[in-house]
Amino acid sequence: MAIVVEFDADRLGKQGEIGTMPGQTGIERKIGLATLAFARKQTLAFLEDITQARAVHQPFAGANHAAWIAGHIVWEDDSILTTLKPRSSVLPATYPKLFANGSTPTADASAYPTLDQLREKLSQMREELVAWFSNMPEQQLLSPLPKEYAGFAENFAMLMSTLAWHEGLHAGQLTVIRKSLGMKPKVA
Repeated sequence: MAIVVEFDADRLGKQGEIGTMPGQTGIERKIGLATLAFARKQTLAFLEDITQARAVHQPFAGANHAAWIAGHIVWEDDSILTTLKPRSSVLPATYPKLFANGSTPTADASAYPTLDQLREKLSQMREELVAWFSNMPEQQLLSPLPKEYAGFAENFAMLMSTLAWHEGLHAGQLTVIRKSLGMKPKVA
């Protein structure tokens, strides 16, 4: 089955940017918010029955574990809000060392917050991020992101889907962890 999408190139921006067609910003916001909600729902479902005793299980040497994945996604949401909203970080000072890009997961469970704490932070951070995107003026939603985010997303509207994709990548790692622990597949 082929899907054909027709569009009026004259109505698009110079490079066919998302959000340049009249009336599209509301749709982009709805799609972005829906993808953020779906990604978080799946991540929380994959984490809900992983016990604290299994929080740092690595399916192979050097792999991410559930505690690192949850903390990394929390850190990412906070990092976006800290740099782009902007506001001060609401996370403990230890989070960047434990969870930032380039950090290395360790098998020492005592180095990490509990999975219950991380699940709570996942909900809190996503709630704040969704509220921020929901209340963002249309002009800001379509404005370019700072250069350091150029490879991640072109504008705030696109950032929502990119963040959801990033979380999906790590949710996929959670499914590998679950399988290596003999847990059943799960879909929220």
